[in-house]
Amino acid sequence: MNASQATPGVPASRERAHVVHDADGSILHIHHSVEFEGGAIHAESPEERALRLAGSPAGARVIEVDPAEVNRRGDKRVDVASGRLLFG
Repeated sequence: MNASQATPGVPASRERAHVVHDADGSILHIHHSVEFEGGAIHAESPEERALRLAGSPAGARVIEVDPAEVNRRGDKRVDVASGRLLFG
């Protein structure tokens, strides 16, 4: 959701979700972030931050997904070939 739509006077924002997974598609970490228009530039990208917070496991990869997708209940994994989040 764009927070500026819900709260007058708040800068435009963008929610992001990054999934860190291993070579077989098992999810190691899910990182959520919110970026505000005009906000400070961070020294590391959201992908780098997600990897760091996951413990920087060897061979781990990061994909960006719709934040609403990672909030769905149930088992999740990454299809390594397509780089897409799978459910069930």
